[in-house]
Amino acid sequence: VIMLGDSGVGKTCLLIRFYDGKYMPHYYITTVGIDYRNKVVIVDGTRVKLQIWDTAGQERFRSVTHTYYRDAHALLLLYDVTNKTTYDNIRAWLGEIRDYTQDDVVIVLIGNKADCSNSERQVKR
Repeated sequence: VIMLGDSGVGKTCLLIRFYDGKYMPHYYITTVGIDYRNKVVIVDGTRVKLQIWDTAGQERFRSVTHTYYRDAHALLLLYDVTNKTTYDNIRAWLGEIRDYTQDDVVIVLIGNKADCSNSERQVKR
């Protein structure tokens, strides 16, 4: 599983929440290149080892992350509901996904930071 999206949309925080169970709403650290975590989960009674890759959102790291797209079974494409630009950039991300992944890859679109106040929200439901 690879997490994609612009810088600052919350990919790393989502990974920390899933992996460690920690909620860190004001935590921000820039991912340089790519990072990953392994976690075993139970799906329909079967143990499944997930390898979740956290990618850098900055353009300068894209050539590094493209090489990982090809082997992905699923992509989590994130945008920040408090930053409309990150939503507008989804189309460009989908173009990259089409260029570098297998045709059968599963893509999940995630509007992150939905817990922020409605006054902060720039992408409406």
